[in-house]
Amino acid sequence: MTVSTFDVPPPDPRVYTILQAAGFSDDLFNPRQHRACMLMERYAVAVAADVAARLGVSDALESPVDTEGLMARLGFVPTFRAALEWLLDLLVAHGMLARDAGRYRRRTTGRSEPRDGLRAAILATDETYAPALALLDEAAALYPRVARGETNGERALFLRASLWVAYFNNTNAYYALNNRVAARAVAGRFAGGRVLEVGAGLGSATQALLELLAARGTLPRLDGYHASEPVVFFRRRAERTVVGAYPTVRFTFSGLDLNQPWATQDIEPAHAEIIWGVNVFHLARDLAATLAEARAALAPGGWLVVGEGMRPGPKERVGAELPFQLLESFTSVELEPTVRPLPGFLTAEGWQRAFERAGFADVGFVPDAPRLREFYPGFLAAAVCGRRPGDRTPRPTR
Repeated sequence: MTVSTFDVPPPDPRVYTILQAAGFSDDLFNPRQHRACMLMERYAVAVAADVAARLGVSDALESPVDTEGLMARLGFVPTFRAALEWLLDLLVAHGMLARDAGRYRRRTTGRSEPRDGLRAAILATDETYAPALALLDEAAALYPRVARGETNGERALFLRASLWVAYFNNTNAYYALNNRVAARAVAGRFAGGRVLEVGAGLGSATQALLELLAARGTLPRLDGYHASEPVVFFRRRAERTVVGAYPTVRFTFSGLDLNQPWATQDIEPAHAEIIWGVNVFHLARDLAATLAEARAALAPGGWLVVGEGMRPGPKERVGAELPFQLLESFTSVELEPTVRPLPGFLTAEGWQRAFERAGFADVGFVPDAPRLREFYPGFLAAAVCGRRPGDRTPRPTR
């Protein structure tokens, strides 16, 4: 099978019109990026099907059964329940299993695509996606061990430092997209002052923003950059990476835990003009409380910018979540039907409600995720932005 057999329909041309109106050129969003991202989602589904086969799911569905019954049949530990249910629901959504009244059953139709062929097609489209493929493969290998209680997903995945160094990197175009989109949203709202980044990780989003501010000539307006990251290895690596590259920037690094009161962690109230983070706020156990903490730390008129993958629908599973189902920090969150009915990523509407309930004004998206979804009903990279009411900062640019 050749890579050309994996057809990916082009998006509606209006998608690129909306993106261009938001200031995004084709160096970030383009047909190659679209093809690679679409194939990645299909690869994740193929990986999920392989994982289910290795777990013995099909054989255990000799008769319809709910999640608890399937767990008992397969002898899985209770902590694996959420990951198993996610896996089953993803396969239901792609026609490989059926679900009736909460009970799962086999289907005689519905086959997964060849995993090796999809991998080759992705790398032929964009070889920088290799770290994203590696993360999916590593997680897939861990699923059976986590299901049997032989290892903890959090510990097993985070022990693979080289995996994360390659994945959370702007040379990985699959992940860099989130960084670049959110950085543009921040740069368009930055008029000067102090910036607090939440969950800076290995510093790839930090780099994306500072590069953009330098290119726009606004870096000298930066009156201090506070990069917070609770994982010590990540934080130290980020510090080594960015401090030498930007010697004129006054950096502060800390281990802020977004789930604890920020003021007790040396985050001053009303001090930051910008607070931002990429793919971190969906990890907040109590999202309303975390947004309230961010609002309190913003100066009046300051902006909160949250870069996230936008879930297409409230209960829709997306393949990008497969590795993170093994992480307790991803799944152990408080749910709320109209904001976050599932752990993980939120819909644009969920973010809108969450920001507005937390008291933010001028809530919007970069790019316009709700409008884009009318023409591209898939998983989107976007930033949700909200302003703390008060003296208004200059109107955002693109």
